[in-house]
Amino acid sequence: MLTPSLMHHLSIVPDFRQAWKVQHQLSDILFLTVCAVICGAEGWDEIEDFGHAKLDFLRQYGDFEAGVPSHDTLARVMALVNA
Repeated sequence: MLTPSLMHHLSIVPDFRQAWKVQHQLSDILFLTVCAVICGAEGWDEIEDFGHAKLDFLRQYGDFEAGVPSHDTLARVMALVNA
């Protein structure tokens, strides 16, 4: 299965957020976003909904200790990654 390899690649993306403010790991946010979009999610609300529906699956590969990030968090963090 390619998922562990995908998580490895996602985990090396640099995270420039202030560490003391981080509640969700960047690799978890990226993994959730990639999986949701591959499954047809369009927009941050649908990505968040996918995360809640598939949280058990997502936790097989990521931590998701704080649960699923909100759609606002997803949008904000992904805007930083794209910057």
